[in-house]
Amino acid sequence: MNCSSRRVLAAAAAAALCVAGASSAQAATVETVAKGLNNPRGVSVGPDGAVYVANTGRAGRQCKGKGEERQCLGATGRIVRVLDGNKSTVAKGFASLGAPGGLFASGVHGVSVAPDGAVFAVTGSGPPAFVRSLPPLVRSQAGRLFNVTDGDLSAVARIDRVEWNQNIDNVKGDRNSNPYAVLALADRQIVVDAGANAVLEVRGSSVSVLATIPKNGKAQAVPSSIAVGPTGDLFVGELAEGAGKGKARVWRIPAAGGTPTVEATGFTAITGVAFGPDGSLFVTEFARNFRKEDIRGRVVRLAPNGSRTKLGGKKLFAPTGAAVDASGAVYVSNYSVLPRTTPKKSPFKGAGGTLVKITP
Repeated sequence: MNCSSRRVLAAAAAAALCVAGASSAQAATVETVAKGLNNPRGVSVGPDGAVYVANTGRAGRQCKGKGEERQCLGATGRIVRVLDGNKSTVAKGFASLGAPGGLFASGVHGVSVAPDGAVFAVTGSGPPAFVRSLPPLVRSQAGRLFNVTDGDLSAVARIDRVEWNQNIDNVKGDRNSNPYAVLALADRQIVVDAGANAVLEVRGSSVSVLATIPKNGKAQAVPSSIAVGPTGDLFVGELAEGAGKGKARVWRIPAAGGTPTVEATGFTAITGVAFGPDGSLFVTEFARNFRKEDIRGRVVRLAPNGSRTKLGGKKLFAPTGAAVDASGAVYVSNYSVLPRTTPKKSPFKGAGGTLVKITP
């Protein structure tokens, strides 16, 4: 997240938090099931019903730079498991890079649990020169898919080098990679690279391109999220911040890869997609309007008959991720750009990262 986005979020925080406790206009219930999370991002429901959350971390004490450019580093990223209100750590030691105090951290962004219970996580990256300039801890983890089932950070594949070598989206002078979401299937893992505007398949340690997401008008698509649909096709949501309000799209990609087609439109800043037991598609919107500094988010339910329902009301602030359990309840990360707590005398008024359960 760049400095411009940070300023927008800080400016919007006070207004958004003032209404965060207001009642929702929808019948859906919104419940906080876990507090004290550090920059929670991707979420996934395991076969046992537990919810896994990628905690990007709270940065650390090793800092460089001044003002809005100041960045701090620490090994504070982790994967957290939540079941029946209890939190436990699945894996820790991920590099976390962010503003002082842990705001807007980058690091481990995505998590997914395979049908056999194996847990996979994916870390962000950047252009080659940028990554080479980073501290050794970050360089050793950037742009990788990890298997963290046993608590160790076991690297499975290097994702970012595909974009570095191929420039997948053919954007001139832009070999930027930022693996952001992962989907663990029975026989492979699918990684969404937001920087490369691409969807990649990992089999063993081999990485190949499944699809490239086209531009959104003049803006890059910036794919951010992925889910498998009822028929086995893949569905990818795009952030498309530069395209403007209501311009983000959900794409359908054949299971074996190929040309993506638009499945649904009319969303703003998508950061999560998931399917419910009845075939409903749930879409998480990080913000309602970046340009008007409105960072209240929501979840939109797109029913099989095409009808749409807005969930979450005014209780979601910069939500990220989406996962649905067997009962149809939806889980998203809330306050996803904040550490577990913030100063009460700050624009965020003491808020911190949480996991929210929405029952439609």
